[in-house]
Amino acid sequence: MLILWGFIFVMLVFILWMKIFQNQIIGHIGEKHTAGIIKAISRGCVFRDVYVNGCHGVQQIDIIAVTEKGILVVEKKTYIGLIVGSEYDKQWKIFAAQGRRKYSMKNPHHQNFGHIQALLENFPAMKNLCVDVVIFGNNAKLGDKIPANTIRDADFQRFYNSLPNLLSQQQISDFVNQIQTLESKRAEYKKLHRQKIRGKRS
Repeated sequence: MLILWGFIFVMLVFILWMKIFQNQIIGHIGEKHTAGIIKAISRGCVFRDVYVNGCHGVQQIDIIAVTEKGILVVEKKTYIGLIVGSEYDKQWKIFAAQGRRKYSMKNPHHQNFGHIQALLENFPAMKNLCVDVVIFGNNAKLGDKIPANTIRDADFQRFYNSLPNLLSQQQISDFVNQIQTLESKRAEYKKLHRQKIRGKRS
């Protein structure tokens, strides 16, 4: 009987843990999946969960891919449902559960603009070489007014092939080395980013 109660307790703790951290877990899995797709198709150097310090504080970038098509700065979203919004809308809408539930989200391209600006502050040579991309999972349906650089995982190959070549192999190597320099301050920047997020919530 004691073993049974112990098992029940462990399961309850596990379920509670999953409820608390389910968004982070789903996000982590989604980012890893998308990063794998990008790497396989672009054959570039892909970085995940990158922290960059800029004039507006530390920015957390889901994925950076240094490829012959440029430096792809990717914001990954794992929402399921119909995504409605346009390039200039501050807020986008998510219609889930066949339209029975409606949520708002900040325009992810506005979010990604801040990410790119922070990168350019640190690495000015990247100017005009960064490609803003927002990628949803394949369970999302994108509305008619969604910008062309908002895609799903399944659309990445078509999107990537449509881009012009921008970087030589030497430039790719140079930019990879530059981004790798951020790793030395990762722990410090991650801590500052968490403090910034907590400040916004309070």
